[in-house]
Amino acid sequence: MTYRYVAYDIQKNLYASYDDADFTINQVLYWVSVFANKLRLQHQLATNSDLFTSTFSSVKVSEDSKSRKYIDLPVQVMDLPNNGGIIYITYNEETCGCAGPAFAQVWFQGTSVGSVQNLYMDEYTTPSSKNPYFYRVGHRADSVDVNRLYLLGLECVKVEDVEIAVKSSIDPRQICDLDAELPLPDALVQDLITAVLQLGKFIMMVPEETTNDGADTTEPSTAMYANRAANLPKNTQQQQQQ
Repeated sequence: MTYRYVAYDIQKNLYASYDDADFTINQVLYWVSVFANKLRLQHQLATNSDLFTSTFSSVKVSEDSKSRKYIDLPVQVMDLPNNGGIIYITYNEETCGCAGPAFAQVWFQGTSVGSVQNLYMDEYTTPSSKNPYFYRVGHRADSVDVNRLYLLGLECVKVEDVEIAVKSSIDPRQICDLDAELPLPDALVQDLITAVLQLGKFIMMVPEETTNDGADTTEPSTAMYANRAANLPKNTQQQQQQ
């Protein structure tokens, strides 16, 4: 089922229910992607299947200004516990790349940025070319928006690219073709449509008086507060003066 079919079906239902509905197709598409990601995550946690697995056989390894090696994630990744959205990262130690039959010769183990120091305290966990690790930086690096995996243990070897497999999610910014297939099982499409319709109907039910559009510039009456001040009980000093 395509994005176009789902989005226009939802928009048509909202317009049929509310004459003054004014939801653009971009708004509907954004809601579709948000709820589709939620349903995909729920399905993944319930089934632990490879339905949403994406593989990339050659992802370029780069270096930042501090000579730290990293890769940019090619897609948006599911935020699962313990970096569960990253299935594997691997490279061929002999060719230092992904070419050759032994591409899965060396696997990277996942860790967190806060645990990196602990790895170097034990000779059995110290990162190396045969025992590499990765950690994720998904927000900012040196005030620059990034979505990276930093690689540990490759400081002394030249690796041009790696192979990676991830549990991918939908990036709303990448929806450019309305005729592309919605990456969601058909059994969950009706749940998606229902969830988006409920959100749209909730928005339309919000009373207009509760929204602050800045149009009302009248000042509130202060008479009530003035009367309250006049009727306040006198303090002890005022009573003694009288």
